[in-house]
This record gives sequence, structure tokens and C-alpha cells, in this order.
Amino acid sequence: MRVLKRKSRMISFRVSEDEYAGLKSLGLNEGARSVSDMARDAVHRLVTKDTPSNNDQFETLVHLLKYRVEELNQEVKRLGLALYRQPPAGETAAVNEREER
Repeated sequence: MRVLKRKSRMISFRVSEDEYAGLKSLGLNEGARSVSDMARDAVHRLVTKDTPSNNDQFETLVHLLKYRVEELNQEVKRLGLALYRQPPAGETAAVNEREER
């Protein structure tokens, strides 16, 4: 991302819900702080014909990996809770018998 400077001008445009969701997801994957930051960076690259440097690409990849590791961490926690709540194998048969009655 660029060095933070005071912003004094505003550009506004409308997008659909689907477009906004896509921009938000892309921003998360790119490591942007907000959709506005991501859009600002995209416009700046377009205007200056700036292509991402190897360092920018590496930084983006690191942010993406952090995001995916966090997703995996959440899934492991969810599965752990589901496993913890599941009765032991021997008790499952007894529970099923009670439910059938």
C-alpha cells in the first residue's frame, strides 16, 4: 500500500451488491484496510500504469496466506467443538435406542 497522506478530494461511484461483495473480498485478499483503499490503489495503478513489483506481489501473497490460515484456524476450532459435543461411540447406540422408543 502507499504511504498514508491526508485525503482532501473525493470521487464517488455506485456499484451493485455483487460488485461490492467482490471488491470487498478482493480487498481482503489484497490486504487492503478497506474497499476505498483497494479502489484507490487500483485507480492509482491504472493512472500511473504502475505494475506491482515483486515486493508488492510477495506482500499480497503473505496477506492471502494469513487470511487462509485464519480461515483454517476457525474451521479447526469449529470441528474441535463439534467433536467435543459428540457422545462417545458406545453411547451413540444407547442414544439411538432411546430415540427409537
